Amino acid sequence: MRAPFEAASFFALESAMDELAEKTGIDPIALRLANDVHSDPISGKPYTMRKLKECLERGADRFGWSKRNARPGSMREDDGTLIGWGVAAGAYPYISAVAEATARLGVDGSLTVDVGGHEMGQGIRTAIAIVAAGELGVSAENVIVRIGDTSHGPQHTTAGSCGAATVLPPVQSAVRDIRAQLDKLTGSGKGLKPTDVARLIRATGKTELIGRGVNLGPKNDPSALTLADKGMLSFTGPEFPEFVAFAYIAHFAEVRIKPGTPTPRVTRWVSVIDCGRVISRRTATSQAYGGIVWGIEAALSEASEVDPRFGGFVNNNLADYAMAVNLDIPSLDVSFIDEPDHQINSLGAKGVGEVVSVGAIAAVANAVYHATGKRVRHYPIRADDLMS
Repeated sequence: MRAPFEAASFFALESAMDELAEKTGIDPIALRLANDVHSDPISGKPYTMRKLKECLERGADRFGWSKRNARPGSMREDDGTLIGWGVAAGAYPYISAVAEATARLGVDGSLTVDVGGHEMGQGIRTAIAIVAAGELGVSAENVIVRIGDTSHGPQHTTAGSCGAATVLPPVQSAVRDIRAQLDKLTGSGKGLKPTDVARLIRATGKTELIGRGVNLGPKNDPSALTLADKGMLSFTGPEFPEFVAFAYIAHFAEVRIKPGTPTPRVTRWVSVIDCGRVISRRTATSQAYGGIVWGIEAALSEASEVDPRFGGFVNNNLADYAMAVNLDIPSLDVSFIDEPDHQINSLGAKGVGEVVSVGAIAAVANAVYHATGKRVRHYPIRADDLMS
């Protein structure tokens, strides 16, 4: 049904953490903080930057977690509506791919950036324009972004929340290459007027200045570029020779269940995300909203119904597949730690598109348990799961 698969595994893990907290009488946040670590338990290597503690603490404050009555079924409205508060953490590996970028500064002052990548609504064009414009000191409106064209360079697979971490470092390097060329001509490439740029470029006998950049990832393995040029996969991460890198999130969910019709409804939501540096807050927030909606849908409505006779899916269309509508989604409170992780790339940016779904299902399920005292170990959670 819903990617990423980490969402399903964290449903099990974070449900178990909530159950352990309840059995031991420890607050679910306190239990997670007491067991927080800063090195990978499998490889023993240190994490680059892990701000899960800050995510949990800020989220608890924004949600008002201290007002929670820990006893299941204890929080309710005057009409008998049950209220449940749940928390869950999530993590997603840092992944990047090999990428090449070319930047061209024309005599008209326009900056054209060519790089592999795909725009599916996640905002990669915006992020590229922001980085390129910031490096050269020009307006983002003057940046022309060309992606999805195999003649411009190898096209990486769009998966694993790796888009920004893959294309932005080589874009930054390519534009810095142009800056260095301008600096040689003027002493400073910033703050130049279009007429100055045109004059300087023509003085070199050229019609444009060209800069190039390559992202080989923290491993810095040149052989990966050969694989990418052949159209083969060239991912790196999350484990590197000296460290392990992840993005993290903390989710807080409130559900309400009316008496007589035990259908859970999510009525309030807070998420705090550690994804390194946030390049474009608007598009990152938009991705967060989308991933959280995915998690709420998966927790309460989405299911692929299988015909047991033939094994086919009987609801393989948008008319029968139960997706959320506006009334199913509350106002979402999303914030970012926004601290760069410079061990992974020059911008310190990690992915955000996938981590926002991880842990979301468990936050809803834990809230349902807090409201009803019934631990549901599958999803979606429906009214018949909560009937006495």
